[in-house]
Amino acid sequence: MVESSSQRSVGRGRPPRVTEERLRQSILEIEGEVPTMASLARQLGVSQATLYSHVRGQDALRRLAADVIFDAWELPAAPPGIHWSHWLLDFARDARRMIERYPAVRVVRPLAGGPLRYIERVLEQLGALGMGSSESLYAFLQIALLILGVGAQIEATRMEQAQAGLDEWGLFRDALANHPGELPVLGGLERGGLPSLNTAFDELVWFTLAGVARRRGEVLPSQPPAA
Repeated sequence: MVESSSQRSVGRGRPPRVTEERLRQSILEIEGEVPTMASLARQLGVSQATLYSHVRGQDALRRLAADVIFDAWELPAAPPGIHWSHWLLDFARDARRMIERYPAVRVVRPLAGGPLRYIERVLEQLGALGMGSSESLYAFLQIALLILGVGAQIEATRMEQAQAGLDEWGLFRDALANHPGELPVLGGLERGGLPSLNTAFDELVWFTLAGVARRRGEVLPSQPPAA
């Protein structure tokens, strides 16, 4: 069979520079910042005008980024016999890492698509660990508030400290140094008296999980070691 000229042109021309697969992969490659039309265009190696023919603007990109990130992010493993509270602590630590790597997930409004599918997977896992649907959602929301509030603030503080070349609690110690002799209690804190940010976060999560357990009429097992 002889191909027509129109048939020959299909599949033989220059491939499109922006495919759905390339678009999604490029979003995942932009880490540590919220993707913008400009940063995504640079990542793809195309002009913003070309990108606008695939993504209609920053609002559309924000929704697309949330879909891509939440769909790609895998939940922590749940080894046989793990208690739901230990898995939720692992989940909280893991979600903090996601926020640090992909800050775009903090500003998703309204919930739809990828974020909802992510929540569905969390609730399915909690169901498999013996929690009912309503108590799974309650537990998730309690932990999500800590992740988006305390966890996100910890990551923002770490970024600020890194930019200033300071170690953990460095901003706090620098602030105290500006008030010599004025704050005897704060000024008398020894370096070892300050918990690590990870430890502080874990303990807040565990305290919240203890409340979830009380609602279930349970007493939590011992807290697992720090990650």
